[in-house]
Amino acid sequence: MPFIEWKDTYNIGVKEIDNQHRGLFDLISKLFNSRQYEPDGKYFILTLHKFMEYAQVHFSTEERYMQEAHYPKFAEHQNEHELFIAQLSQLAQEVENKEPDSENKTLDFLKDWYVAHILGADRDLEKSFQTKGFN
Repeated sequence: MPFIEWKDTYNIGVKEIDNQHRGLFDLISKLFNSRQYEPDGKYFILTLHKFMEYAQVHFSTEERYMQEAHYPKFAEHQNEHELFIAQLSQLAQEVENKEPDSENKTLDFLKDWYVAHILGADRDLEKSFQTKGFN
């Protein structure tokens, strides 16, 4: 069984954002799988940094759409993005320092956040985006 399984319910109906959500999902899967073929963690760290960079690109995209839609909870959603990056940066530092169980903590954090954020905060975006005709 995969670490995390893609579901069409993760889509919010805006192709660019949905493609980026899938890209984030794929990077989480790569992180999980990297531990099976490179136990020293170098690929995990590189992939984690790639994930962080891609997440920032994705957040910028989402925030641009939110501004265009005059999304009423923009500041709150943007704050969630900033908090996520801060928490993930802390976890990345733990991974780089090879702290015990840091890779597992990072994976659990990413999985929990991904599902909760996309099915929660991002799902709330769907109505605003549909109203504006974004697809």
